[in-house]
Amino acid sequence: SPLVVYPHGGPHSNQGVDLYAGPTLLALHGMAVLVVNYRGSTGYGQAKLESLLGKVGRQDVDDCVAATKACLAANPHLDGEAVVACGGSHGGFLSLHLVGQFPSLFKAAAVRNPVTNIASMFGTTDIPDWCFTEIGEPVAYAQPTPQQYVTALEASPMHHVSKVTSPVLLLVGGADRRVPPAQSKEYFHAMREGGQDVEMRWYADHTHGLGETPRGEGDGLVH
Repeated sequence: SPLVVYPHGGPHSNQGVDLYAGPTLLALHGMAVLVVNYRGSTGYGQAKLESLLGKVGRQDVDDCVAATKACLAANPHLDGEAVVACGGSHGGFLSLHLVGQFPSLFKAAAVRNPVTNIASMFGTTDIPDWCFTEIGEPVAYAQPTPQQYVTALEASPMHHVSKVTSPVLLLVGGADRRVPPAQSKEYFHAMREGGQDVEMRWYADHTHGLGETPRGEGDGLVH
């Protein structure tokens, strides 16, 4: 069976045992779904939550990879050549990191409104404090320092986009203020320039969760 690695967004949230439409749909189509509550998720204490600050793009990615390898080792019926990543927002950020940093393990990514470049999100998101806090830097609304731009880029999937060898699907809300659609456009154009396999589906007047209409949420799940 194929394995879909499904990291949650936030990053400071968690995926519990509730019924979620995305993983349920994938399971009904015969896929195994691995939900990862990486270090930095809620529910494991304040120290674990804060351990991710300044380490996004590394610690959370490494946890997803470790969980994936452990899952494959414990379930020999899973196809190690059919491992894909799927997630939204910070889950999309992680999914793109997985195909960029570990292209031999992850064979595709499908992401909703992903953070692709924290450096270019400083002045466009409605939560600029998130950008600075997650990369472990003091907030500098008026003028981020050159080093802060470097740190933000190095923590982002854009830093690894040239290494992506698998197909990527971007599901983008045209009215998203949390993770502006320019984030996906930037990644899309970088992959196109590199001759890589990328598709972008655009949902005008849809925001971060693509839940404004059945088409946004439903089409996003199907594709």
